[in-house]
Amino acid sequence: MQKWIGKRPTMGQKALVSKYDKLLMQAQNTILNPTEKILKVIEAECDKKSGRELDGVFILTTESVLFISKREHMVYKYSQISDIDVRTDGKDKNEWQITLQIGRSRRTFDDIKKNDDSQEFIEILEHMITNQSQKIITTVTHDFDYFLHAETLENLRNREIKITSFLMKRDDMGHTKNGERLLREKHKDAELIVEGFYQDKQKKGNFIVVDNNVLLYEYDNKERKAKQINKWSYNFFTNAVIDHFAIKTVISNDEGKLVLNSSGKDFANILSKVNIPFKFKKRKLHQKILGFRSGKWWKKTIASLVYLFTLLMIIAIVFGEEPTETDSIKSTTEVSDSESEKAEEEARLAEEQRKQEEEARLAEEQRKQEEEARLAEEQRKQEEEARLAEEQRKQEEEARLAEEQRKQEEEARLAEEQEQQTNVFYKNCSQAKAAGAAPIHKGEPGYAKHLDRDGDGVGCDS
Repeated sequence: MQKWIGKRPTMGQKALVSKYDKLLMQAQNTILNPTEKILKVIEAECDKKSGRELDGVFILTTESVLFISKREHMVYKYSQISDIDVRTDGKDKNEWQITLQIGRSRRTFDDIKKNDDSQEFIEILEHMITNQSQKIITTVTHDFDYFLHAETLENLRNREIKITSFLMKRDDMGHTKNGERLLREKHKDAELIVEGFYQDKQKKGNFIVVDNNVLLYEYDNKERKAKQINKWSYNFFTNAVIDHFAIKTVISNDEGKLVLNSSGKDFANILSKVNIPFKFKKRKLHQKILGFRSGKWWKKTIASLVYLFTLLMIIAIVFGEEPTETDSIKSTTEVSDSESEKAEEEARLAEEQRKQEEEARLAEEQRKQEEEARLAEEQRKQEEEARLAEEQRKQEEEARLAEEQRKQEEEARLAEEQEQQTNVFYKNCSQAKAAGAAPIHKGEPGYAKHLDRDGDGVGCDS
């Protein structure tokens, strides 16, 4: 599972892989492309508000964003995501909520625990959406055998390769590990790399490398740089005196002392292998006892007190009074009562926890029912509003059709009247008077100039 969480995962990442191992294996075989590399994986929940609670893993790769659960898989290319919204979950301030804008739709993922892994996930997501073409190194893709020292960081900056903030934090394993990794990169075939120093008039260096020669380095963990400050051939240690202490080893000659914080025997074996003569410092019997080797009075005092205390403890255990039968029964009864009380307390706590879990389950069920009822009520209101809107539209349509019919009937009536007016004709006034139309004013049906002899606009007026 190293592909999913890298060489140096957090405890949370290990737990995630253990929980979703089958799901991740299925995704690796059926969903991911062979060229697709995992950038980060976290646990999340999808679309809680819609009524579908999908627990699964939220995945970032070099090509896409994925959400994988037992019931459903989602895959989105970075080019499909136009915007993201990251905020604290409204129900739990210790969790994140991430919303992706995909076209006109929005997809929300929540229940994301706030920690270094989720913070790195958000940093990667924001980077890939805005600048997918720029390569990024994460805690999953980085090989922690190699240290991100100053030269490497400068090289990555020149190549415009981004490094996540959490990777910089996670890659810092402390002075010893960082120095060893840096020097191992410089001296791939070194037989020994160990912390130590050289002392003549003053103390120099903090790392010793044995690689065909013996090299002394000064490593600066803050600057992430190592500088070689001395170099000796093996012959420099001819006839040197090697003194092994409990932890460190001192190699002395006429010019100074080389002090190794560990691996002193390995250094002596290397000198023997290349036929360099040396000798071990001889000590008296009492000087071979831990605490008496250096000859310093304060170390001897502390060692003596420790040894004396240990001796007294052994004597007390061996020669102490054996408990009587009554004491034994009493002790057994007390232990039994104590165990009984402890068992009762554990049972009580377990019962309280069960009740709390049951209350939480009932509360969650009630919340779901209320949510379903709310959604059903909203749907009913929407359907009622749609029905009323449809009825209003029909009424407006009927009124419009009635108004159009009324207009058509009015136009037909006016046309009929016009036609009637156009068709009335009186040959003379006698005919007009017989029809009861005289006198006929200009504009009235049947008016004509031959009926208005005097031209005053009134025909058949005499």
